[in-house]
Order: sequence, then structure tokens, then C-alpha cells
Amino acid sequence: MSFFKKLGHNAGSIFHKANGTIQNVFKKGGDLAQKVSGGLGKVSDVLGKVSDVGSQILSNPLTQGLATAVGSAFGVPEAGAVLGQAGNFLGQVKRGSEIAGRASKFAGNAGNLANQASKYQSVDDIRGGIQKAKDLYSEGRGVAGPDFA
Repeated sequence: MSFFKKLGHNAGSIFHKANGTIQNVFKKGGDLAQKVSGGLGKVSDVLGKVSDVGSQILSNPLTQGLATAVGSAFGVPEAGAVLGQAGNFLGQVKRGSEIAGRASKFAGNAGNLANQASKYQSVDDIRGGIQKAKDLYSEGRGVAGPDFA
């Protein structure tokens, strides 16, 4: 084999190895993002349920009457205020649930895009992926996507 053929063969081999490594990184990153998305989704669900149950308990007239009675019996007139503070806390828990839900959706979308990117073999595939990202961005935001190309 001539020197130039060997050089060309080795150079091509390096590019093939690099391409495989890049695809592997995107695939692993996509899988990780999917797992993060699933975990955040579960956190969101739990926080939402805690907030809903807590709100039902606090809004129950029996709970409010019991807090007032216990507060009066022990000379703590602020017992009603404590219920209000607990309600505020549950409102924050609910907001945390909503934020975790949004983060879960974002991580899921990022994982999908990374998994798709791991499959790209040519410039046309990459252009198609950029267009898909623009479309997803436009659908999610209701605004025009960024101009990548």
C-alpha cells in the first residue's frame, strides 16, 4: 500500500472514530436527560398532590374551627394566622410543582433532541434537525424560532 493511501486510510479512520464518539455522547446525554425528565415529573406529581391535599385540609371548616378552639384554649390567638401561613407555604409547594413540571418537559425535549442528534450522519440530517428544533421552539413559544442557518 502506498504512503498516500495509508495516510488517507488513517485519516478516514480517525473521522469515523470521532463520528462514533460524538454520536455516543449525544445518545448518552439524551438518555440522561430523559431520566432527569422522568425524575422531575415524579417530583412535580408528588409536590402537586401534597399541595392539593394540604389545601383541602386547611380549607376544611373543621380544621379552622379546631385551630381557633385550640388557640383560645391555650391563649394563642394567632392560631388562625398559622393556618394562613401554612396556606402560603402550600402555595409555594404548588409553585414548586409547576416549576418541576416545566423543567421535566424541557429536559424531555432536550433528551429527544439529543437522541435525534445521535442519529445524524450527514449535513442534510443536521439541517433537518435544525428545522425540527426551530419548529419545536415555535410550537412551544408561539413565536418564530431562532435563525440557525
